[in-house]
Amino acid sequence: MKNFKFNLFFVYLIILVLGITAMCRIVSLAVKKGKYYRGEIVEEKETVIDNRTFRIETNTISGKRGTIFSDDGTVLLSNVFIYDLYWYPSFINKKNDSLFRANADSLIRIFHRLNPKKSIASYNKLIKQSYQDYRTAYDKAWKQTKSKDSEVRKEGYKTIDKLRKQYVQIKVSNISNVSEWVRQKDVNEIDSLFASWSGNEQRFRGGCKKDRRNVRRQLTGGYPKSVLGFFESTVTRNRTDSIVFRQGIEGYYDTVLRGETITYRILKVNNETVRLKENRHLAPRNGCDVITTINNDIQRVTKEALEKQLMLSQAAWGCAIVMEVESGEIKAICNLDKKGGQYEEMIDHATSERHEPGSTFKLITLLVALEAGKIDTNTLLSCDRGTFSLKRAFANSDNKGLYNAAKLSYTNISGFLLALKKMSLDKNLEIETAQSQIPVLRPITQKEVDYQNVTHGYSIKIPPIYMLAYYNAIANDGIYIKPTLIKSISCSGKSADTSLLLRERIVNRRFCSPQTIAKAKACLEAVVTQGSGRRARDNQYLTNIKNNIEGVDYHPLIAGKTGTAFIYDTKEKRYSSTLKNSSFIGYFPSQKPKYTCLVLISGTDLDAGYVAVPVFKEIAEKLNMHDVEIKLSETETNTKKNIPVGLFGYANDLNTIYNGLEMPVKLIQKEQFVVGTKNTNNELAFRYVELQKQTFPELINATAKDAVYILEKMGYTVAVEGRGKVRQIEFNRDKVTLLME
Repeated sequence: MKNFKFNLFFVYLIILVLGITAMCRIVSLAVKKGKYYRGEIVEEKETVIDNRTFRIETNTISGKRGTIFSDDGTVLLSNVFIYDLYWYPSFINKKNDSLFRANADSLIRIFHRLNPKKSIASYNKLIKQSYQDYRTAYDKAWKQTKSKDSEVRKEGYKTIDKLRKQYVQIKVSNISNVSEWVRQKDVNEIDSLFASWSGNEQRFRGGCKKDRRNVRRQLTGGYPKSVLGFFESTVTRNRTDSIVFRQGIEGYYDTVLRGETITYRILKVNNETVRLKENRHLAPRNGCDVITTINNDIQRVTKEALEKQLMLSQAAWGCAIVMEVESGEIKAICNLDKKGGQYEEMIDHATSERHEPGSTFKLITLLVALEAGKIDTNTLLSCDRGTFSLKRAFANSDNKGLYNAAKLSYTNISGFLLALKKMSLDKNLEIETAQSQIPVLRPITQKEVDYQNVTHGYSIKIPPIYMLAYYNAIANDGIYIKPTLIKSISCSGKSADTSLLLRERIVNRRFCSPQTIAKAKACLEAVVTQGSGRRARDNQYLTNIKNNIEGVDYHPLIAGKTGTAFIYDTKEKRYSSTLKNSSFIGYFPSQKPKYTCLVLISGTDLDAGYVAVPVFKEIAEKLNMHDVEIKLSETETNTKKNIPVGLFGYANDLNTIYNGLEMPVKLIQKEQFVVGTKNTNNELAFRYVELQKQTFPELINATAKDAVYILEKMGYTVAVEGRGKVRQIEFNRDKVTLLME
């Protein structure tokens, strides 16, 4: 019993001594070193107290950068995590030794895939041999720390500290090259190899240290990378701040997209980070999200059409823009540059470059000349190939004719340039990209040769998006509005800088008089129907013209103007004799415009009618086909000129077709072959076909299926040549040949 009490007292005494020692230690730390642990020391200056080195450093933390969306909410550009990957043998303790050795070969294969500059054999030496050397050296140093000799112990601890700093650099992600990134999936693959990794350092599975970096990446392929904005990487101490946005939407709305950045202090004690109380609630606000006007479907159609033509022509680069007439919203914008044998988004030609527009500027010359009131579109002018009306000269893109028209209206270039200014053509539209350019409409000199050059688009330089805006003003009945790329800004916990969005979008409510607008529209149609843009005529228009129904006024789907400008070689200081900028700008549908579009193809020896017009036509026809709003609008307002009469077919089939088009139909007997016609009330009716042997005029425009059925029923042997509808019928006794088109 006595021994028990003595032992209990002895234990109590030991605990008391330990408690007093700990208390003294705490008091000593609080009194002697407390202010240093609270960070109350001079920044960037080391302080040494009792073998402890205190140093204050500064660091920054930023909120997440905002995401950029398309108009339907699809993510176009967002943040992704990439990693710098290192391997430390010291992160593998004895508990995980067997797990690491079992999966070392798989880990080495991942390393080789991420950075194939080193061979598998090199990685084997770097990883396996390094680990074996580390383990041997560590065990030896650990034994030294248990020595009774203080110098030996000290040397052992120094060796261990040195071993902990040894590492192998596996891969540092190249910010500017996506193919050089270590991605989250790579990190997940490494972690999955060592799922049962034990110990407190779970994040260092397999001995790997993964330094995470936040970068921007376009998540959806095929979208306007150059307009969204590429980042520029710079060398800084803190890699999270090494990305600078100076281009595109990213640069223009950088202050809106950028998250809040907080600078805070960190305390290092013997190079180990000690968390300061003041940093417990660091929570920087995230950046705002930006919703663009880009429409995914229209962007895809535009890119495919442009890329296909560039591949065929092997031009240097091309750009295409689609703009909504009434709102000014850019629904698609595509810039493609030749890289090897393919075309990629590299430079924003549409907004950040200026070019001599060539003949597309003749629309402006036409407007200025008509606004002066001295000439009209039927005024006869001396042209390059004879004497023609102003309308015909414009349709055929006659340089001399347009110059003479301007000269009749303004005797000198000063008056012409003043007229341009009155139309607000020199206004800065503040396009929402960081490096957008503005037009230079005034030539270097004001000589007569410059006056002549300006009238057909030389000696001046204009960004393509401005040329699109000029044409859009005509399509918009004279209301000149800014092209816009941003629909809205969405923020969470941060006040949005919406001042950029609230700016007046209408530049000029009366670009020119209604009379001039009407005449300009007629001239733009003439370019397509009978001028340099004839390849833009749509199939429906060609069919209507061929049928030539009396009393019906037909209009093409597209109205616009071609433009071909020889490229100026700055090195040779002369214009190229072959290479051109070929463009076509216009709107569609021509009678109630929904979209304005520009196509520019550079570095080609072909004129605009051969390279730019087919791209524009493909875009217009595809959008017109799929845009329900345009279809309904055409049905409601243009029924008279668009009724597809003269079609041959079975009454039931034609009835289904016309009802699907929501057109009024007057029915007769359904079970017979008929021709679509119209009555005095502009309603569709079916005329019964009286088939006369060896004539069959009613079968013209019939399908092969219907024509063959009728003729075989009447005892003929039928042969069909070609595809489409019946164009001509040839008889040879009891054999009939159908020539199709």
